[in-house]
Amino acid sequence: MKILIADDEPLVRIGIKSSYDWKQAGMEIVGEAADGEETLRLLEQLKPDVLLLDIKMPQKDGIDVLTEMRQRGMTAKVVILSSFDDFVHVKKAMKLGAADYFHKPSMDVLEIVDVLRKIKNQIEEGRTADTGASGTAALNRETILRDLIGGRTENASSTRLTENNLYAVVFSVKKYAHTLKRYSGESAAFLQGTILNLLGELLSKEPETEYVRLQDNLFAILASHAESKSVQAAFARVNDLVYLVHSSLKRYVNIDTVFGISEPCHAFSSLRQAVDQARQALELKFYHPNEPLFYYRSRNLDDESMQAKVQALIAAMKTGLKEEKYEEFATSLAEWEEFVRSRECMTENDVKKVYEGLLFMLADDEDYGESRAGADELDDFTECSGYYHARFNEMLKARISGKSKDYSPLIRNIVQYLETHYREDISLALLGDTFHASPNYISRLFKQEVGRGLFDYLNHVRIRKAKELLKDYKYKIYEIAELVGFHSQVHFAIVFNKYEGMSPTDFRKELG
Repeated sequence: MKILIADDEPLVRIGIKSSYDWKQAGMEIVGEAADGEETLRLLEQLKPDVLLLDIKMPQKDGIDVLTEMRQRGMTAKVVILSSFDDFVHVKKAMKLGAADYFHKPSMDVLEIVDVLRKIKNQIEEGRTADTGASGTAALNRETILRDLIGGRTENASSTRLTENNLYAVVFSVKKYAHTLKRYSGESAAFLQGTILNLLGELLSKEPETEYVRLQDNLFAILASHAESKSVQAAFARVNDLVYLVHSSLKRYVNIDTVFGISEPCHAFSSLRQAVDQARQALELKFYHPNEPLFYYRSRNLDDESMQAKVQALIAAMKTGLKEEKYEEFATSLAEWEEFVRSRECMTENDVKKVYEGLLFMLADDEDYGESRAGADELDDFTECSGYYHARFNEMLKARISGKSKDYSPLIRNIVQYLETHYREDISLALLGDTFHASPNYISRLFKQEVGRGLFDYLNHVRIRKAKELLKDYKYKIYEIAELVGFHSQVHFAIVFNKYEGMSPTDFRKELG
């Protein structure tokens, strides 16, 4: 699978390229672009399967690139790279068909690889389905339905659907991660296969009905009702289908499901919009976890005033953390949660990305993975709030208690050493030799007294010094990285992003 990286930050491109053995994974980075115009040119020239696309670029930004890709009929899958508070642009990108997105300050290369592998599998499945043994086109049922949902209607007559009272229903398994644990020794594919087999049995005798798996834990049922011109009768039939599937999966597989239902439409060309509506309806489960069924209704996801309020609250939380004004952070966090919960104006994925971004800013590098253990099993807003509040409180309590008391002589000396020797290579072994103490003891005592890990504190000092140097334009960014103790400009950019929520280049631009 061929991948093109489009980002105006050289450090990001270098970091992605050098952070994984792409060849071993069956992938190849075929090119890099630093602006929108170059991206479009390389898309035409290199024909990549996947584009990793930065939202904010010169010449043309990510939205402009996506829009022009669709106008030119380019089929590369697009994965967006953005800041974790840049939701307005991300929403536009997803509406234009982006497959997924990552927030650059907290993105993990293994998460990127996981998404790219899924895309690779989808591409290979599509190629297999499109080519028969003789090499001629041989579209199967699943491919036809995926095409139909994607807006390609040329093979719609091969389905059992008609263009009258068309509905889209999507559903997922509640507590999916927990449910998978029942199938020890089996993969997620086993559960998905079981669900698809049962759907086949249940719907085989139902006229004008089709089904297809959209994602790991997302299934679609498409139904029409040609016999009746009554919307009410078609609506009642769809509800009967939902009850049949829901009750059967509970009875035979012992799993709970939740459903989203679209408004009716009357043309195959409208099915893509209907599936989008059903997915938006299903999204409401995040705010109402005890409800089994949701009907599409207009939400506040595109309300500019509400999204501006959300952005302002996220910015306030970031500022509170960066400036270590933790009471202001807690106040902004509570206000953001109340605003989002009451207005339901963010998607589940966006809410979780905000929590993840805040956790990344708070956690020590060495503790970040451990601090988010169990986060993948969170299903609703209340669970997310309780989970992340507990972790935020634990980290903030350690920092505040560390600030409010005097350090022991050993830790006071180490803090002074870090403040003056931050440019040098510093290790626990070096500190142990310098202060005649066990490295493990130093590490444990430092975190206990200061409220943050030793290297987290050291990075904090280095970034503080770097911000001062960035005000002086005689220094290039790579020189500043060296002056504050980073031997890798890539590492400097990653750490700076963690503490400031932006790249060193963007920070300098904001200085004017």
